[in-house]
Amino acid sequence: MRDEPNGETGSEPARGGAANGGANASAGAPLGGFPAASGGAGGLGGADSLALGGAGSPMGGSAAAESGGSGGGTGGAMSQAGGGGGGTPGLVIPPLRDTASKVPISRASGYTVEGNYAYGPLTAQRIDVIYPPNAGPKGTQLLPVVLMFHGGAWIHSYTNDYGSGKDHMSTFFDRFLAHGFMVCNAEYRVNDGTPDGAVAPAAVQDALLAAKWCWDYLDYFHGDRSRYVVTGASAGGHLALMVGMTTPAAMLGPTSPNDFKIAAIVDGYGPADIEAELNAVAKGWIPPSLANRAAIAKQVSPMTYVRKDIPPVIDVQGSEDNTAPIGDSIHLIDLLVAAGADASIHQVQGAGHGFTTPASAWPDAEKAMFDWLTARGIGK
Repeated sequence: MRDEPNGETGSEPARGGAANGGANASAGAPLGGFPAASGGAGGLGGADSLALGGAGSPMGGSAAAESGGSGGGTGGAMSQAGGGGGGTPGLVIPPLRDTASKVPISRASGYTVEGNYAYGPLTAQRIDVIYPPNAGPKGTQLLPVVLMFHGGAWIHSYTNDYGSGKDHMSTFFDRFLAHGFMVCNAEYRVNDGTPDGAVAPAAVQDALLAAKWCWDYLDYFHGDRSRYVVTGASAGGHLALMVGMTTPAAMLGPTSPNDFKIAAIVDGYGPADIEAELNAVAKGWIPPSLANRAAIAKQVSPMTYVRKDIPPVIDVQGSEDNTAPIGDSIHLIDLLVAAGADASIHQVQGAGHGFTTPASAWPDAEKAMFDWLTARGIGK
């Protein structure tokens, strides 16, 4: 699945196969030097669960973590000291920025883009923060915040020539910026066949870790804690659902509302039923060679976490979407409504996977997203 502007799918298996041999790749393996969760007997397949946001582990072991948080050094690559993780919200010390990172940075004309903050120790765990003049750490405005994730079928990113990665999310972040949001635009691990790649559930673990990082630094960036939204395109829409819906029992990382509090989920045409798509769009991310494949599909499926007490959610999706089947999304929303959740779906008539065509698709989708957010006191 590709994020906008193309709106196409990339459901073929990753080139070169899954990077199953490296430390980054194994499902449920600890992140770099981050310790396994205390008391955690393993997640699915007996692998230890992650203590995402664990404190004090230096990246690459080359420098001691600075006092005040969980960031840690990267052998001189970071430009600022300070920590990122831990359990106490409201950090006002500067987070770590990886000036040596080769992850492409978002571009937004007329806005400040602070690129490649490290929300975790691994190569892909980088995030851009974008905000307008008179906002951000030195500004006076308190803005709503959106965390977003790109698409690419969980197998495409900046590492391959597919037009995916956080720097390709402008059709989403430009609109959120125009509606008065501060944007946190996250990269994450995909199963791209590279040493830095990883099979499921790594993308979900990264998304949850990014959500916690943003929450911890909302005060530093002058973000409004009561208006913290998550969104994404395609595979990123699925990650947005998982950030808002995952429970602690999943043992995938920090969760809402215990570790951060999501005010609303705006799902941009994300796959809703991963078990149903195990041999279709999710096949490259959860390959047949993966042990306990069916159990992992259940672990990373939004359908597993249907209940009343989730943040308000809207799915905005093309009426003709067969890549992330629209029927699965309708079913998810129906189940959530039946459970008593605030859930709705807006079908963009005539659109397939993404909002590239027809010409009316993006205006229709944008209106649906922001009318819905405005009705809930978020954005404008």
